[in-house]
Amino acid sequence: MGRYKSKQPPSPSTPIQANGPQNPYMQGSQPPVDWPTTFNGPVIGIDRDGVINEWKNVIKRYEDVRFISGSLEAMKQMRLKGHRVVLFSDQPNIMRGLLRNEDVQNLQDFYMQSFGAAGIMSLDGFYFNQSDDIRDPYAKPNTGMLNRASQEMGVNFKEGYYVGDTIEDIKMAQKVGAKPILVRTGFGAKTEKEHLKGINNKYNDVQVFDNLLAFVNSL
Repeated sequence: MGRYKSKQPPSPSTPIQANGPQNPYMQGSQPPVDWPTTFNGPVIGIDRDGVINEWKNVIKRYEDVRFISGSLEAMKQMRLKGHRVVLFSDQPNIMRGLLRNEDVQNLQDFYMQSFGAAGIMSLDGFYFNQSDDIRDPYAKPNTGMLNRASQEMGVNFKEGYYVGDTIEDIKMAQKVGAKPILVRTGFGAKTEKEHLKGINNKYNDVQVFDNLLAFVNSL
């Protein structure tokens, strides 16, 4: 991931909790008989782009979204296994003027519709940052987004997982005390090759899976 460069640090960007535990597109729908009524399993944080859907520099329209095979089923299975689930997304193009907060929030409606169509009755939240400037407390690998989710969602990442495809995801997970999970989708295969191979590997605690569904099947 690149770094936003400027003479002054950006104002602290505000992650947005867009959509709460109940998927609005599933309201009034009868939940499956095996759908949990409580979610007491360890929280799973998920980097959206590159893990749920294919990475693209600017995702502004629903036509830009390409879901990775098995990712929606993986999210459904997480919930059926009783896990708290929170999505996260890097949106540095907001700082660059290529996106607005409203674009990201509006696009989340399409994600929630897609989740509903896949039988995902609920999630715990969705947060996104607005820059990748290292001085921004919400930019990865800083832990601002995870800390805010912990405070607002009541989740404990020290007892949970964080799934991503970049070295920034791994570093952020380690800083907050979550179990770092790398998937080979998105930039994951490149990240594994560049940072997790060889005798100088500093990331021996990272578990690596081909994709999100493979990780969920291991739980």
